[in-house]
Amino acid sequence: MIPGAGDLRFDRMPPLWVPLRAFLAAPFLGAAAGVMLAVAGPAVFVDRWNRELIAAAHLVTVGFLTLVMVGAILQVLPVVTGVPVPGTRWVGPLTEATVATGAVLFAIGVGYGVPGAAGVGAVLLGLGIGVFVAVALAATWLTRRNPTGRAMGLSVLSLVAVAGLGVFLLAGHAGWVPLRRDLTEVHLAWALAGWVGLLVMGVSFQVVPLFQVTPNYPRWLEHALPAVAFTGLVVWTAGRLASVGGLAAAGSLTVVAAFVVYAGVTLTLQARRRRTLRDPTTDAWRVGMASLAVAALLMGAQSAGVITLGDTRIGFLFGVVAVYGFAVSVVEGMLYKIVPFLSWLHLQNIVTAEGLVGKVKIRNMRQLLPPPTRQFAAHLAAYGLLSVAAVFGGAWVWPAGVAVVTDFGWLGVALVGVVGRHREDRERVLAET
Repeated sequence: MIPGAGDLRFDRMPPLWVPLRAFLAAPFLGAAAGVMLAVAGPAVFVDRWNRELIAAAHLVTVGFLTLVMVGAILQVLPVVTGVPVPGTRWVGPLTEATVATGAVLFAIGVGYGVPGAAGVGAVLLGLGIGVFVAVALAATWLTRRNPTGRAMGLSVLSLVAVAGLGVFLLAGHAGWVPLRRDLTEVHLAWALAGWVGLLVMGVSFQVVPLFQVTPNYPRWLEHALPAVAFTGLVVWTAGRLASVGGLAAAGSLTVVAAFVVYAGVTLTLQARRRRTLRDPTTDAWRVGMASLAVAALLMGAQSAGVITLGDTRIGFLFGVVAVYGFAVSVVEGMLYKIVPFLSWLHLQNIVTAEGLVGKVKIRNMRQLLPPPTRQFAAHLAAYGLLSVAAVFGGAWVWPAGVAVVTDFGWLGVALVGVVGRHREDRERVLAET
């Protein structure tokens, strides 16, 4: 029996390969970002408009994070709410293929000055994200009374803003419309706080108590905080676009407060977890929550006029903390658990369906994926080296890039290993039928 799983609808799960394709491909796109950083070298952290930096950042944010989060919505939404995403069996493969291919072509086009590749990549991303947004919004609207479903819906709405602003900025770089570089921060805010932040928040309401054996989140937080953060983003955006400083500051401070509270509550729940055994999954979430709090406070300091997160070393560090420290840490921590869990659950379902319970032994989750302690150490090394490279640049960029390749590559190989062990057990079970 899985702790805290009583209200979950595992009978509504999509086929295993629908989310698993995304989870397996994503780490290798993250590794490609590390290759780009290592090859580009010291020039990367000199100018925020550096082409290789933009390309590598999008390989992480679109190629790794978005791909995993698409798979997570397709998997988690029906299990938590009982409402599947319409057309999951074809939407999943279409979205995953177009997002993965589009991210690679976009990175090649932007990073190495190949406009044709960037254009095709943008079209593929637009197609995949557009189809996914349409069906995901339909599903989340039906689940809007569920805290996780509502947070996912707000996250998908944020993705609409991210994609729209991204297309407009790309068109500006291509010379088709006037280039509005001032919209870059709006694009980043909706990507990090809206699309990533709200989705992590919604998913955590289930996966933190389930996999980390913590108390549940307070009901008031589950019901109110995603809406507060989303409203703050809307207010901040309106203030920025209308050049109303007070409105923008109020919106920014609302977003900052929401995520600081969320990070603080999550860390408190983890401190009260019912298992005392150290777990890299929990450690990854702790790193992520601490980084989220730091990133939010840096945003608040900018709103108060204390610092500037523009083309400065603090700005580069903010990007590393928000993207790699928060988002990548949390998503890696989720993958440590969700991939072996899904593999085990599907095997268990086969054993039960074939009437082989007690007759055939299958691997448990820890046997499918032993605690990834060394891989987590590689992640911490990459996070640390990227932070140093962001502040000092120069010769630090190359080892940071290599560390990123090691982090994501190790994760990808570990997840592929889970699939190999799953197939071995599946073949052994089916041989008994």
